[in-house]
Amino acid sequence: DQICSRCSPWPNKRWIMPTTPTVHFNYEDSTVRSHLVYENGDSEQLALFRVSPDLRRLEESSFAGDALYGDIIRVREMDDGTLLFIEITERSKLVSGSWVMSADVIATERVQSILKSVMEAGGMWEIAFGGLLMVHLPPDIAKSIFERISAD
Repeated sequence: DQICSRCSPWPNKRWIMPTTPTVHFNYEDSTVRSHLVYENGDSEQLALFRVSPDLRRLEESSFAGDALYGDIIRVREMDDGTLLFIEITERSKLVSGSWVMSADVIATERVQSILKSVMEAGGMWEIAFGGLLMVHLPPDIAKSIFERISAD
């Protein structure tokens, strides 16, 4: 590890730079997303809804942190507009599940019908990296929908 005092967004804190690389997620349409940075140096562009000056609700799941769609996080806005992740203040009431599927399987009528049911039930779904399906559902319907997705 190397010490880098100018790398830290936290004033008066010496940051030990890991010898392993940090993770930075960027998305094609990141103009509608906020730049979120974590204490370990990882960062990502996420769609966030401003709840209050220091609280944001995730409109999509994080891959660099532990927050999922619908969670509320506390952030501190830096001078350059970057948001520094502080903590998860409230977990979403939705139940989340994920499956690895090819884009061809996700595009099938069967899976698309299930995803329509997800939205009609007040849930949300996401596809990441072209084949990771993440589904977020109210607890009372989650088990039955998750079973439908896992069938076959």
